[in-house]
Amino acid sequence: MNTTHAASAAALVIAALIERLVITFPPFTAATDRLLRITPLAEYAGLRIEGELDRSTLPALRRALAPLSSGGGDFCVDLSGLEFIDVGCLRALVGAATAIHDGSADHTLTLCSVPPQMRRLLELTGWHQTPGLHLQASARPG
Repeated sequence: MNTTHAASAAALVIAALIERLVITFPPFTAATDRLLRITPLAEYAGLRIEGELDRSTLPALRRALAPLSSGGGDFCVDLSGLEFIDVGCLRALVGAATAIHDGSADHTLTLCSVPPQMRRLLELTGWHQTPGLHLQASARPG
């Protein structure tokens, strides 16, 4: 094995370990210098996501959402600390809502504190109408 292949293999192993640590030891700065923190909500069933969701953190998001589809109830994802989300991660959230809804169970995934850009993207794609997905109403200054 030459040094290039050894370095590539080592980088893959390190990347796999980092993905596991993102959820296990929040907050954790990934190798890309982006902060991602996923923690369970204390108040009710769900997650709080802080930092950036993109291609590099999509596997961690999917792992965090996986138990929701088998939980058999309503869930909340608090996005108040979300700084960025790409369309792949947005699709993962919409897919989780579809899985929770399950056609007949009528359970919902509520997205709380949705950033304005994310809300706009959900509306432009039509994903805001996905069965099982609920966008919490924005707090209006008053």
